[in-house]
Amino acid sequence: MDRRACTALLGVFVFSGCVTREDIRGIQTDLFNIQKGIETRLGNVKDQTDSVQTSQADLLQEIQDLSGNLSALKLDLADYQQRMQTLSARLDDLEASLTARMDSQIELLSGSKFVEKPLPSTTFNLANTDFVRGKYSEAITGFRSYIKQFPKGDRVPEATLKIGDSFAKQKDIDAAMGAYDHLLQSFPKDPLAASALMRKGSLMETEGKKTSAKEIYTTLIKSYPNSNEAKTAQERLRTLQLDDVTK
Repeated sequence: MDRRACTALLGVFVFSGCVTREDIRGIQTDLFNIQKGIETRLGNVKDQTDSVQTSQADLLQEIQDLSGNLSALKLDLADYQQRMQTLSARLDDLEASLTARMDSQIELLSGSKFVEKPLPSTTFNLANTDFVRGKYSEAITGFRSYIKQFPKGDRVPEATLKIGDSFAKQKDIDAAMGAYDHLLQSFPKDPLAASALMRKGSLMETEGKKTSAKEIYTTLIKSYPNSNEAKTAQERLRTLQLDDVTK
């Protein structure tokens, strides 16, 4: 019963002459208690609302902090990968240098002429320079030379990928796909394997073979779900599926 109803009832009792002063005081006390109870409940609701808002604010701050930490971690990871790549190139050069010195000593002892071989980084960088300059035939020859001379070199997957890219630039789709497939078969756990799949999907899409492109993108998402290429593949897959729906 709310306060207005109780007041109306009190008026009825007063006018009917059947209510004593004690009854009136009792009703007033009840009204006061009801009002206090309502105020207490409203206060509790307000406190709970404030608590929920504070918790939401804290959670939002924690999410923002986590996002910042993840971004910093990604930068650290990229820096680490770059350093590892540089270190790998130096190790390749060191190994080749030591091998060259040993060959030199052997050739010297045997009395035959020694011809010094270029360092792995030199061979790779020369091929890469041709690639950047758009000299794709020369780049293919250079990268193949690098792979042949240093088959265990750390940049063999990258050289293989760029051979495929060079063929793609020359519109030789079959040769490009073959190079990408070779990378996937030989180095399935290398980070560049996801890049090779992404290149294959893009080529198929460019050639108008959307069904093949969707199959490749799906394989990429399943095989390398945490890669940046997987995110791109998801976007391309959604676009292709949307195109099918709108047709």
